[in-house]
Amino acid sequence: MMGPGALRQFVAERLVRAIESGPDGVLILDLAGTVQFANTSAVAMVGARDQGALLGGSWLTLWDEPDRAAARAALEAAAAGATGRFIAPTQTPDSEQRRLDIVLSTQRDAAGTPDGVFVVSRDVTELEAARLAAEARERAAAGEAARQRSVAAMVSLTSWETDFRRNLVRRANGDGSREIPVEDALAPYAPETRAQFREATERARLYGEPFKDEVEFMCLDGRRGWIRQFIEPIYEDGLCVGIRGAAMDISEEIAAREAIGRAEQRLQLAIQLAGMEVFELDFDQQSLVPAGSCETVLRDPLREDIWPDLLRTVDPRDQARVRAAWTEALETHTPFRCEFRIRGRDGQEAWVYCVAEILQEGGRPKRALAALLDITERKRGEFEMLQTMAQMREHEAHQKLLLDELNHRVKNTLASVQSMAMQTLGGGRDLLQARDLFVDRLLALSNTHNLLVKDTWAGASFREIVTMTLKPYGRAWCYGGPDFRLDPNFAVTLGMAVHELATNAIKHGAWRGGGQIDIATAVEHGEARITWRESGGPLVSPPTRRGFGSRLLQRGVGGELGGRVSIEFPPEGVICYIQAELSARLQLADGDTGGD
Repeated sequence: MMGPGALRQFVAERLVRAIESGPDGVLILDLAGTVQFANTSAVAMVGARDQGALLGGSWLTLWDEPDRAAARAALEAAAAGATGRFIAPTQTPDSEQRRLDIVLSTQRDAAGTPDGVFVVSRDVTELEAARLAAEARERAAAGEAARQRSVAAMVSLTSWETDFRRNLVRRANGDGSREIPVEDALAPYAPETRAQFREATERARLYGEPFKDEVEFMCLDGRRGWIRQFIEPIYEDGLCVGIRGAAMDISEEIAAREAIGRAEQRLQLAIQLAGMEVFELDFDQQSLVPAGSCETVLRDPLREDIWPDLLRTVDPRDQARVRAAWTEALETHTPFRCEFRIRGRDGQEAWVYCVAEILQEGGRPKRALAALLDITERKRGEFEMLQTMAQMREHEAHQKLLLDELNHRVKNTLASVQSMAMQTLGGGRDLLQARDLFVDRLLALSNTHNLLVKDTWAGASFREIVTMTLKPYGRAWCYGGPDFRLDPNFAVTLGMAVHELATNAIKHGAWRGGGQIDIATAVEHGEARITWRESGGPLVSPPTRRGFGSRLLQRGVGGELGGRVSIEFPPEGVICYIQAELSARLQLADGDTGGD
């Protein structure tokens, strides 16, 4: 008889041999999952080369995701003192696919503290296959039973068998089965419906072929409906002795079908009246199918334009905005709404308004129902309205500028008239003489204004001012040199100056006799120079006082033009020099060139 030590040794050896030679895979892990022991079956189950290939390695690396996550959860449970379990696939060295049922339990030391994990793996490939096959058979049986119940329910609505020899109909429904004469079976129906049933019976009897159809019926009580029926002949010794059939009332189905048809017609009509075009986009099949529109705004062929980039049909100027709206619709799970430009059927630019309901799956669009509305004409109207408004604003600004300019000119004109009146009436003249002089000055001012009005107050030509002022006198005068373009203020001032010089020449200067006036213009060193020279008249002596003409030249012309004015009185005739820098207000007229 063996002692206790020898007995324990004997049991331990037998246990090791049993574990080593058993069909289940056995591994011992430390709490971190490192393999400390593996039997032969475990090596074969995980497809390792030998035991040495497993020892010291991490047990978790034997599994790929998502099985590794399940293995980690089972290991953590066993390390915490519980039991972990999962089923995972594996591959043997000869590439055979197997399934393992793996159980992890806690290994404890003498004090009861967990110090390792005991792993048992059992090959359940056949068991899993049998279970899956049993489940499949159960599902198939359940499906077949459901189909049989459906068929039974349909047939139980009304089934019959007509015996031509006895002229009886055996009819079965939810209330049971009974035999009645053929005429009694047909009695509840209107004459035209009875004729239909008799025609169907005769057809089956004569031609011997089963058939099915949908038949509209009408009862004597006014009820109308539809039935779907199946009829086949019954033969005995080659002779048709009757028919059997089954029917179900499909009145509600037909009514629903007709209601759907009417709704589709209304929808189609509404879409056409609204000018919309409806499409269904299938992102998996990469297809775009019209769903309720008679013609498309988009160019053909559609598929090449749409896939693989949905934005290819969108004008490049709008693509960033459309992409942002599409992304927002996907992120917020709201319908896509956007206006953008596309290439139309004729290749020309078209504007559309698009609304799309997007069905997503896995964070990406799967299907979308989109409606397009051609808004090209509306957009053109908007652009035309904006352009018209801009033109109106520009016109209003121009009108305001003209009104401001007119106000300024009226003030200047009134100031000139006031000055003329004061100078004319305050020189010691009698009333008639002052009146004539004042009228002459007003006419000179008016003539200059006429020139400005002719050119819409844009300016006037100095040569025209001189011609208009001097020509009516019928006296000798001459203009030489380039012409100048004057702004309105310069034109009024120089026009009045020429008039005053001409008036002085008539009263005191060259035109008092048979003399002549020479006006010479030139451009020197960026300055416009005008010389008024009188000759051939009576001898001239300097005036004893300054009159209106002198003050106009010195203050008006000099002040307005920002230039210099000088008047000389040699005996042979008056000479007036006017000099001013060329500027936007005083410049050479088109076509004239000045010398430097």
